[in-house]
This record gives sequence, C-alpha cells and structure tokens, in this order.
Amino acid sequence: MSPIGINAPISYQLYQNANYSLIWGSQYISDTSPVMIKLNIGQGSTPTTGSVTVYAQLSLNPSTVIPATYIDTYTSLTASSTLNIGLLSTPNSCGSIIGPTFPFTVTTTVNKQCIVSASGDIHLGNVKSQTTNTTANGNISVTCTNTTPFSIGLLPSNNNLQGAGFLQSPTTTDQIPYQLSSTPGPNGIIWGNNLVNLVSDIGSGIAKLYPVYVTVPSANYQPGNYSDTVTVNVSY
Repeated sequence: MSPIGINAPISYQLYQNANYSLIWGSQYISDTSPVMIKLNIGQGSTPTTGSVTVYAQLSLNPSTVIPATYIDTYTSLTASSTLNIGLLSTPNSCGSIIGPTFPFTVTTTVNKQCIVSASGDIHLGNVKSQTTNTTANGNISVTCTNTTPFSIGLLPSNNNLQGAGFLQSPTTTDQIPYQLSSTPGPNGIIWGNNLVNLVSDIGSGIAKLYPVYVTVPSANYQPGNYSDTVTVNVSY
C-alpha cells in the first residue's frame, strides 16, 4: 500500500483465514494456494450465491512507518475468478474459464501516537545533612511514530513549570527543594513544562531513552523519608 502524497509504501499480506496462517494465493503464481469456492448449482434459473472473507495483516510495526492513509487498489485485472464445471463430481481445480471480477481496495490509516514509560523511581539515597548538590538520575522511554515531532515536559507536584519541586515527608513539615534537568550537575539544563524548557525530538518508531537528572542543593533538613511525584507530559 502507498500513502497519498508520500513515497513510502507499507507492506501487507492477504490471507484466507482469521488466524493469518494461509496466504491468499493465485493459480497463476507457483507455490501459492488460491481460494476455491465450491457451489452446487441446481436446475433452473435460480441464482446460486456464495461469499468468502479476505483477511489482511500489516507486515511491519505501524509505529515505524510514516503516519498517513495507505491505499492499494485491486482492479478487474488483478482481482478476478476462473470457473471449472463438473457435471457429476466437484472439480479439483478452478479451471481457466474467466469468471466474474471483483475490484476492491485495501486501506489502513496509521495515526500519530507516542508511548511513554519511566524506568522507575529516582533514588537519591541516604544523605547526610551537611551534603550539598546531591544528584541522581533516571530514564524516560518514549516511542513515537516515525517522523512525528514531540516534546516531553516534566511537572512536579507543585505544578512549577520550571521543573523546581519540593520533596516532602509524612513525618516532618520540611520541604526540600530540588531541580529537574536534562543534563547532569547543579548547572544542568532546566527541564520543566513550558515551551522554553521542554525536551523535543522526532519519532522513529523505536523506543528512545531520555535521562532525567535531579539535584538537591541542600540536605540540611529534619531527618525523614522525602519524596515527590513528577508528571511526564508528552505532546505530539
């Protein structure tokens, strides 16, 4: 199938069955199995009808192709039938008499999409109160369809658009400031949730990891277990 206005076809296969194990072939192509429909036609002029379902399956992961509507057209030259008549028994082949044609189209639409996941929580570990600029990092995995532009935003629970959040503990009233960044160190590039501090890229259909860095300037606070929840926003 080829998309409209884009020279990047997508491959697919037609099948005879719902579990996609028997390829829909042609008697004119070796090593393939054509579909055979056997009809018992009685005397008189009453029409005899039958039907068969065509199953199609994409051969590639849709996320690796360019989002678009893809179309393949079968004409009367490429979608036709042949007939074989048996008077006393059912023929074993379809014969060579040209029968009805059945033009049709195969279409699929690949939509833009992104899938995001985190490698897990980011742990700063056990820190002494006199420690400064404690850092740790984790990874965000993003898979976006091929050629799809996207941006990743990080939003602490206090909704600070500059990626500046607070770690909180259920046992103290202290709030420990921290900063999210896309590069390591206290002076790393701020990673927030507005246009000037997003991380942007273009999808390839393959998962890509984006490191997230956390810096806590000071640990001079009451002892306790501190944490915060960061929301990952992917726009495309």
